[in-house]
Amino acid sequence: MPRPSSWVSTTASTLGEELARIGLTVPTDRLEALLTDRVAAVAEQMRITERTARQYFDHDTLRTLARELALSIKEEAPGADLLTLPRTIPMPLPTLGATIAALVEAAALAGVDKDPHEPAPAMALISTLGVLTREHAGDLPTVRVPEPLLTRAARLIENTAALVHHGCPLPPDVAEDVRPHLQKALRDDAARLRALIPDTGRRSGSGLWAVPDDPP
Repeated sequence: MPRPSSWVSTTASTLGEELARIGLTVPTDRLEALLTDRVAAVAEQMRITERTARQYFDHDTLRTLARELALSIKEEAPGADLLTLPRTIPMPLPTLGATIAALVEAAALAGVDKDPHEPAPAMALISTLGVLTREHAGDLPTVRVPEPLLTRAARLIENTAALVHHGCPLPPDVAEDVRPHLQKALRDDAARLRALIPDTGRRSGSGLWAVPDDPP
């Protein structure tokens, strides 16, 4: 696979910083692929070279693109502290345990031959689940969690299952013949999370989970 140009790498880093300002972490290689596709599309539409098309991706355009990406996953409450959101979903303890295990796998797979910061989203969710469990009060075998946490975790686990399916490197201590079983387990874990999320339709407007305004 060809290495990205210095422009793509630098611009992807800037886009990553814009996403971080609104609480999102996206792997660098995915941002590079996104930018490559966007530049190619602009070049084709305007009938110009890709080198010329790059001039249209200034800082304002990157900030707009960051917000566009955030809006696409608004149900995950990008930019919000999950611990401050209403804990409306009762999560059964077996599902909690399976989710933590799946997120550990996601973090491990993200760290194989990748940027060392890429496991951060999975580790952050594990930490949040730990705090929610610690703060759990009551005798019922469930832990109440915010709905966006389930949505974030399900997407991350689904993405990891897709990476396994497409042949991503496995950790050194995982045998190759485990790949199909790992993929199925991850998909099953994500499906359990999706099943807990009420079907209330897409939220819109300036509700609780709207994308935050641009930081100063």
